[in-house]
Amino acid sequence: MGKVSSPSDFTNIDVDYAAGKGYYTTHTDISNLLQIGVFTANTTPNLIEIGKLIKRVEEKIDDSIKSSYRPIIYKDEFHSFDTMRLNSYPISTYKDYVGFVQLSYPKVQKLVRLEVYQGDTWKDLASASATLIVPDSTTTNDWTISLTVGNPTTYTFEIKNLANNTIRHFYDNFGPKTTASQIVDAINEVYPMKTAKFTGETAKKTITANGAPSVHVSDFFYATLDSENKKRIVISSLLEGEDGTYCGLSSTYGSVTSFTDNQNSGRQNDYWTMDDEGKIFFRQEYPHNHHHSIRVTYVAGEGRVPAPIHEAATKIVAAEIIRHDDNSILIAETGSNIDLKAKHDILLEEANAILKGKQNIVHFIL
Repeated sequence: MGKVSSPSDFTNIDVDYAAGKGYYTTHTDISNLLQIGVFTANTTPNLIEIGKLIKRVEEKIDDSIKSSYRPIIYKDEFHSFDTMRLNSYPISTYKDYVGFVQLSYPKVQKLVRLEVYQGDTWKDLASASATLIVPDSTTTNDWTISLTVGNPTTYTFEIKNLANNTIRHFYDNFGPKTTASQIVDAINEVYPMKTAKFTGETAKKTITANGAPSVHVSDFFYATLDSENKKRIVISSLLEGEDGTYCGLSSTYGSVTSFTDNQNSGRQNDYWTMDDEGKIFFRQEYPHNHHHSIRVTYVAGEGRVPAPIHEAATKIVAAEIIRHDDNSILIAETGSNIDLKAKHDILLEEANAILKGKQNIVHFIL
């Protein structure tokens, strides 16, 4: 049984790393701990640098405790399906599933894709999805891909490649498969690692909603290439189940399909889940092969940030700032100065003690 909330939880979560605000701490909490003036765009370090520190520290904390209090997308996690060992056929009153898988990470917030291989194709059992097939020929005209959310439309996201190069969210002059990869990275707002050597890009794309600059396309959609057809892009809605059919897709070029709900989950339906434990139980739909026949993309992470995680993150970032500072920090409680190294070591020691107590132990129950 998971804890839903605690009065001491860190709740001041308004993530904007460029403004020095993360999931686990903020620039204000850090400057308060150090008892120094607030960080601004003109301080050293500035807000952008503080945001980068916070992001790195959050990743270190997740690695240390083998869990996360942030929503993290885990892509294409493969599992085998062994029904013979379970002796699960047929389903009966006392046995309502034919097999199950244990995901690598618990605290599942959403199944983005739950794909089962049924002999000749992958069938997705989760979320609503749409597709775009990139054309073989290169266009010299403006190309706009529009993704909408809501009915009536609340947000519109436009992924553009304009002929005059004023906006170029993706390149389409290196072949259809490279174009498809570029579009996927643009929708996910990630650095195009596979194609940057061709395009010369040095940073990820940022795509926000028309008229709502704080709302990002990756907040609502997740895209991948079809593993069987690299010119086909599969776009999943991050809204729950059939809510994803309130999304829309259109494109100046290529062939598109509308968002269609794939999810039929529940104790009496295709599959059911134990999200906190990261278990998926298959009932009416399941793979037709045993090995590597289940492919899962999902969002996992605690739905709350406990006070100890907030404290550890704040202290580690503060220690990093001290390590690069050349001035001593005044400790108000004692009214005296403390040696920089001693202050740095104390903060890290206290943070590491917190994280040691938070390290996750996963029990796999068969």
